[in-house]
Amino acid sequence: MAQGVRCSCVSVAMLLALAGAARGQDSVGTGTGVAGSDALSAYQVGASSLQVRNYAVDLAPITTSWGNQYYIGPAAKASASLSSGFFNHLIATSVVSNTMTGVQPFTRTAYTFWQAAGQGVSPTRNSSTTGTVSTADLQGHTFGLAFLEYGGGPNTVFGDSDDENNIVSAVAGFVPRQNNRLHVSRIVTAVNRPSAAAGFISDASFGLGGVDENLNVHLGADGYGMNGNDPLTTRRLYRVAALSRSASLVNAISNTTAGDAAATRSLLSTTTLMTVPTIIPVSRAGRAVMLALDMANALRFEQTANVSAVSTTAHLPAGASARGPMSFTAFPFARTSNGTADAGTGAALVRMPSATKTRGLAAWGVNTDGSADGGATAPLIFELPTVNGALTDPEDGFDPSAAFGSLGNQEFMNYQSQVCFRGGSGPVATVVLPGSGDLLMAAGVAATGGAATVPQSKDNYIAVCRVDAVTGAATWTIAAHTGSATGAGSKTIWSDDNQDGTPDTAIGRIARYSEVFPSATNGPSISAASMDRAGNLYFIATIELFTQPQFTRTTALIKANFNAANNTYQLERVLTLNDVIPGLNSTRNYQIQFLGPADSDSVDSAALWHSSVSQGLNVAVNPNTLQYGQPFALGALAFRARVVYDMDNSGTYVDPTSPGGSGTDQAYNVVIAMIPKVMGADVAQIGGIAGPDGKLTVDDIIEFVNAFGDGNLLADVAAIGGAFYPDGQLTVDDIIAFVNAFSDGF
Repeated sequence: MAQGVRCSCVSVAMLLALAGAARGQDSVGTGTGVAGSDALSAYQVGASSLQVRNYAVDLAPITTSWGNQYYIGPAAKASASLSSGFFNHLIATSVVSNTMTGVQPFTRTAYTFWQAAGQGVSPTRNSSTTGTVSTADLQGHTFGLAFLEYGGGPNTVFGDSDDENNIVSAVAGFVPRQNNRLHVSRIVTAVNRPSAAAGFISDASFGLGGVDENLNVHLGADGYGMNGNDPLTTRRLYRVAALSRSASLVNAISNTTAGDAAATRSLLSTTTLMTVPTIIPVSRAGRAVMLALDMANALRFEQTANVSAVSTTAHLPAGASARGPMSFTAFPFARTSNGTADAGTGAALVRMPSATKTRGLAAWGVNTDGSADGGATAPLIFELPTVNGALTDPEDGFDPSAAFGSLGNQEFMNYQSQVCFRGGSGPVATVVLPGSGDLLMAAGVAATGGAATVPQSKDNYIAVCRVDAVTGAATWTIAAHTGSATGAGSKTIWSDDNQDGTPDTAIGRIARYSEVFPSATNGPSISAASMDRAGNLYFIATIELFTQPQFTRTTALIKANFNAANNTYQLERVLTLNDVIPGLNSTRNYQIQFLGPADSDSVDSAALWHSSVSQGLNVAVNPNTLQYGQPFALGALAFRARVVYDMDNSGTYVDPTSPGGSGTDQAYNVVIAMIPKVMGADVAQIGGIAGPDGKLTVDDIIEFVNAFGDGNLLADVAAIGGAFYPDGQLTVDDIIAFVNAFSDGF
């Protein structure tokens, strides 16, 4: 707590006396059922072009099982499907920028805004009585996201040359201390047909790999499953500068041409099999730089801007071969960086020479031109332990060698089936920890059945390797697991009933996939993982909740909280299937009706991956004061969900397109954005104590008063009140804004 109040112009009592009233595409169509869908066409141009749409999304608060609060909301919907009977496209995978911008003006100066059912950004399916919010005087952080969507095309048949395959991106901005609203610019980035009209043969099948905060989108394209004019053997890598997209053009990619050529750059054309590309953001390299692994064991990188990617094998030792797409984190690791032109760290799953299983994690330094760094110890490879008993979960003692047999028969999964070609990106979650500088890498392990073939095993765990920045020693631990082959002894999910940062009540456990879906013969039960700035993991899993009068088996978004002091993880339930969220713009509640770790034979590309998390931090957060279990180490998380809006406020959520479904409710495939709730008055950090801590106490008042009295611009918090952004001055507006926020519990 602060030792005293040094400000004579304002006091705690005066602040309390001043307290008074406070001042995503979250929409539904004007019709009912499928006919009322307000999903946007990916092909519409002209006077009512839908290529670019700008709107505000008010995020709703959710509370986790540990009492932590996040804001979530549908940042963007998938586009309207040409197939009949669908509200909108299915979403195959999504990515978010690894970093965020610093505090700067938003992308647009005005965004469409609404707070009524039926209003939105569709000129034909929404009413026109929307308003606008001005951001001309606001500044904030911005992150990018993108998603790959698909549909059966006009003939409604999936898997033929009539299929739709599009990439949509969005740039989203928020005010640091009033981050319950996203200012979104949704942009149709690339499509595989020039028109919605029937009769066109789709020209490309896309894979999505990376996006940065400037909305440069990196994608792959080939002719797989199509009968267009691009040979089936040709693979191409593209960058689309989405913020430069012309709203008057459909960016149809076909062979060597693009509908919006000025915004689209072809960076590689090859007959070699390619994985989806990732990206070095502009903030790290001064330009967007493409990176990708091919399936001939080379790293392809854009050494010279806008020039075809060159090839190297310096990212791996001789004889080792990568598996799946690569990951990139915008933080250099000292042992793989030579200190010159360092952009960050690359990582991938790897198979060692003569090995028959994928048991290694590789890390290498990445220079600003994309090349592999020549650090003294680069590249690094760490293999799963082979001695039974050498890899355990310190929290509960789980030993995969005791549960499933020899560790030597277990290997990393989450790279087979469609993953290499369509995404996600990538299977290895990684970060360089603040403070210690240690490298952390995590990936899913198939305990039985192996990952080299599909279908994938239901017996899974997430193995985490921590590499010491000084000694280079590797320490292994387990973050989550399914327990034995019967599900017994699986990892516990906790609640923090006392709100003291220490979980105290077991509320559930990880369950095997077949426990939740009895007819399932494969998994995985745990998706690939994302990792935030402090090494906490996020993944989707099948779980069992200890509800009464009977237990509930379902799927959930889980956070594994990392304790850096002892290399342990404890699980926190963040979001559960069938949770109901208030739609603050649509004024209709929506229910989460699909979250899944697996598809029919492998990990679901639309689940979580390394590229699902932004590791940039809100400027209100001090990375050196992050506490165990707090939410603030997350920049942003983006993931696919299917949501159903309760159109008639009946309290039921019926998807008209589901078997036996009917009625007026509306269902959409969306990308959900999630960011930590930063309360504007939670300013204990101002005094250098250890905030924000997610609580409003007298400490926050004292620290604000001290900062204001000292002329410390950290008390320049007028944006809390919604009318101003910090303007470099301390005025009564800042006091009023702080008081209103504190009294409102914000």
